[in-house]
Amino acid sequence: MASTKLFRLKNSIFAKFTFSFITVGLIPLLIISYMSLTTFSGYMERYAVSNFEQMLLFASKNVEDMHTRYNNISKGMYTYAVDGYGPLGEAIMVQSRMEDRRLRNTLSDFVLSILYSDPYLNNVLFVLPNGQVQMLNRESRTFDTKYMFPPEAWKARLSDNPKGLLFIPTHPERYIIGSSRNVMTFGRNLLDVTGPVNAQAHVLGTMYMDVNSGAFDEVFNRMVLGAKDEIYVVNNEGICLYSNQPEKIGSHYIAKDSNGYLHLQHEIANTGWQVVGDFYKQEMFLAVERIIRSITIVICICMISLIAVAIWFSNRFSIPIRMLTRQMAKMESGNLDIQVTVLSNDEMGLLARGFNKMVIRLRSFIDEVYVAQIKQKQAELNALKSQIRPHYLYNTLEVIRMSAVANDDNEVGDMIHSLSNQLKYVLNSGEESVTVFDEKTNIEQYFRLMVMRYGEHKLEIEFRIDPDYLNCSMPKLSLQPIVENAVYHGIMPKAGKGKIRISVELVAKDKIAIIVDDDGVGIAEDRLLSIRQKLAGQDDQEQAATSIGMKNVHDRIVALYGGDEYGLEMNSKPSIGTSVRMTIPLIRELNSLAESRNSR
Repeated sequence: MASTKLFRLKNSIFAKFTFSFITVGLIPLLIISYMSLTTFSGYMERYAVSNFEQMLLFASKNVEDMHTRYNNISKGMYTYAVDGYGPLGEAIMVQSRMEDRRLRNTLSDFVLSILYSDPYLNNVLFVLPNGQVQMLNRESRTFDTKYMFPPEAWKARLSDNPKGLLFIPTHPERYIIGSSRNVMTFGRNLLDVTGPVNAQAHVLGTMYMDVNSGAFDEVFNRMVLGAKDEIYVVNNEGICLYSNQPEKIGSHYIAKDSNGYLHLQHEIANTGWQVVGDFYKQEMFLAVERIIRSITIVICICMISLIAVAIWFSNRFSIPIRMLTRQMAKMESGNLDIQVTVLSNDEMGLLARGFNKMVIRLRSFIDEVYVAQIKQKQAELNALKSQIRPHYLYNTLEVIRMSAVANDDNEVGDMIHSLSNQLKYVLNSGEESVTVFDEKTNIEQYFRLMVMRYGEHKLEIEFRIDPDYLNCSMPKLSLQPIVENAVYHGIMPKAGKGKIRISVELVAKDKIAIIVDDDGVGIAEDRLLSIRQKLAGQDDQEQAATSIGMKNVHDRIVALYGGDEYGLEMNSKPSIGTSVRMTIPLIRELNSLAESRNSR
């Protein structure tokens, strides 16, 4: 039994088509995926190395710009002018020789101008040859006079290169009282330029500029580094001037193991410095590995999807054939109440439709004479019944009315006559909109019944409608619920006679308002608010069974004309009365039917 099922599966269209689809689609996908992964991984590795090289180049250019900026600031000593003396150097020589007390002010003004020339300068100090120090900083901190400033090592380096720019790597501000910060220092001698500028040139003073680490941070914070990547600025002696590893600043640079790190370096022009980067390879290629892993997952998903699509497509192709075969077997047994489900618009769909048409035609030859004729007669009978019911009701009411007239009960006859007219108006199908004149006539019939019931001493109605608006279109049976509410909820609870006024006014060029006013008992504020919420579609449970007629009229107007500008508005004051305002478009009926209605 199992071997028979296996034999059938091997020889089925489903198995053949699935195997062919997988073979043709899967092998090229595997080859293309392997070639793509190999090429992409090599490209991404080269791209990662190139990206780090570009970052180092960019950082070295920025460090060079920083060095140039502070070099130019230090040369400002030669361009700074003092009123009455000329250049700063001449002012220092003259005021020192004359022991002028204004020398301190001169140096203070100069130091102040330098301090605020760059946002990263913490302190600016100017040291005269006699050891006098003029210092300013941004925090108004005090210079420690007990500290021997500048250190002998700084003096020695400036003596070796008196015309050059001195750079001191990051060090603590020990000469500032209460400071625990680390700064970098740039220093330059102010030489007497009135004589020959050489190694024996006279030094008029030395300026030292303390720069906070933000100057380097601004350069290197723009670099996207991993947690284990290390960046250094190294001078020509191998000393780390700056690093993202603060503990290594000031020490000799030692390169990382090349097996675990990628070592890159770039010279900084005009300084003798280098920007060195040790990039952790595993972390550097981690993004590449993630992308390759993601691509591999996508490829696996594509392979699974390809197999699933092959099975689904083969199954979809074979199911209609098996379904058609089963239905044909039922048809052979004489069952004609069958249909094959059409699953597609291809040739299999055409075959299924052809089979269904054939079954339908066979069935129609049997059903055409008997079933179709019986259904047709039943439909005609139902149509006749629907026509007989309204006429039967009208005729019956007319017989009752004539009987009342014959018995001299004219009031009952008038009531039946008004009711008959109202029923004709209500049951006349096919008209969603009528003229204002038709709706006015219906209200008159309704109000005649109310007056007959409650008496003229209780009810009165007044129409204030310009004849120009009588042929305007409005929703059928929209006024009757409003007038009914005015009668039962406004006038009837009132002691004495009440009056209802119906008027039409032009609101805009294309809009009219029909107002129904009454001088009844009015509506309490909380109930009025509830009715307004109901009209706005915010029903509450307490008022769910009230104002249904008003809500239906409002919803019909919105459904007919759309927008928020049409519908019902209600205003009321207790013991004064209620006003309902219906706003609808101005649409005039100019056909012969409207003219005949207005002429009545």
